Amino acid sequence: MRYIGPFLRINILNNDNIKSQLFHFSKESLRHIVLHSGCGIISRNANLKIKPLPNDDDITNSVISPLLCVYRKADGKLLKEKDKLLWNHRKFKREINICANGYMTLGLLYLSDYYRKFKDVDEDKYKLSKYYVDLSIEQLEFFALYCRNSEGVFVDKYDSTDPLQKEYFLTDKNMKFKFSTQALLMAAYYKCATLSEDNNENFKSFALDIMNLFSSLKQEIYNTSHDELVKICLAFNILYECSKLEKAKELLVDFSELMIENINHMPPSVIRDNIDISCLCYINSILTYKNTNLSHFKDAAFKIFNNLEKLYNNDDGIFIKDISEKENKFSSDEIILYLYVFMIQESLLSDNEKTELASKIHGLYKKQVVSSGIILRWPEAPSLDNPERYRNFSCKAEDLLDDNYFRFSSYVNNDTNDLAPIFVKNISLNRKKESYKHYKHSFDSCKNMFNFFTIIYLNTILDF
Repeated sequence: MRYIGPFLRINILNNDNIKSQLFHFSKESLRHIVLHSGCGIISRNANLKIKPLPNDDDITNSVISPLLCVYRKADGKLLKEKDKLLWNHRKFKREINICANGYMTLGLLYLSDYYRKFKDVDEDKYKLSKYYVDLSIEQLEFFALYCRNSEGVFVDKYDSTDPLQKEYFLTDKNMKFKFSTQALLMAAYYKCATLSEDNNENFKSFALDIMNLFSSLKQEIYNTSHDELVKICLAFNILYECSKLEKAKELLVDFSELMIENINHMPPSVIRDNIDISCLCYINSILTYKNTNLSHFKDAAFKIFNNLEKLYNNDDGIFIKDISEKENKFSSDEIILYLYVFMIQESLLSDNEKTELASKIHGLYKKQVVSSGIILRWPEAPSLDNPERYRNFSCKAEDLLDDNYFRFSSYVNNDTNDLAPIFVKNISLNRKKESYKHYKHSFDSCKNMFNFFTIIYLNTILDF
């Protein structure tokens, strides 16, 4: 312990606390899974395995097993061995969802941006910036070589590799491809190109090839499902944010206009039954407004929010899909997206309009995120000699951040918690009993990598 800090701190939960807690959770959990879980195909690059990295992982041992790709599913209940917890490799589902892997890589790349801030502050943490870029390069090279079908498009795979053979052997799970997946990988390759000098032109050229595909196949994109279109818009928001390419902006506006037109013709029941997509529509509209300064996208976001807010139940302090049902089932991404929609919306309101929404945000976070148990285990708060524990990484006593910037105040890990730091896939609320139940303690990479990326990305690029 280096500093004791102020004697009294007022424990008030606000948007800054909530965003900081979720960012800390996502940052540490993504690192834990990518470097220590072994839940996927592990890189054979010795340099990535032996590089000295700051070891803040309080769960597993310090052995680094960097993932080239993450598997689809695993058991969230870990095995105990010599006071450390290990992932159960016998429970790995060796399926590779390319979309989950795209979000994983993008999450690492935006964390690389975060760790760049530690230059001249903490050399070990600053090294993580380059390490994450180096690992992302290997992941993207792996995807290009092994995660495309005979037509050259990215598809889901099965890992059929013989552990006794040196060559990777992946087989197609499904011959069909999704445009949204190609768009997501396009954004990942371009983002990586902006952070890596060595692979700048190759990755950038590859990303532009994919963008040109979207330009030439506009009519096919117009005929895709609404869900697909919304995810394509998110990818183009990411691409334009990191490239500022005029062509990317044109396509972003084009696709976003269609997205808004679609949702304007949807009845409220469709919005209720597709909360995740409706929330993504809102977030996309805000991002497109930020990237283009076209005010009608902001207007569209406000209209979407009005429909989403109707799902909020003041008596329960949560959102309810169907008030007539005894049980309501929620996915973790629905909850996270709904919470972030409310936090973003609050930042756009005048001061006298914020009070009521702030109370709703507090209730959503406390009841639907923390108390519901969608997070199985929270990482420990940084130690007092860690610069992340201080505002602006100053390491000054007056800038010491309270524990509630890193975890909910009432949450305490204990020695009997042998669970991984992950989001569960689904929970169910019994409104009569006012209790939640998990369906399984399983790790679903699609849900987790999307949630991690969403939190890291929105915390990084939006001022809210």
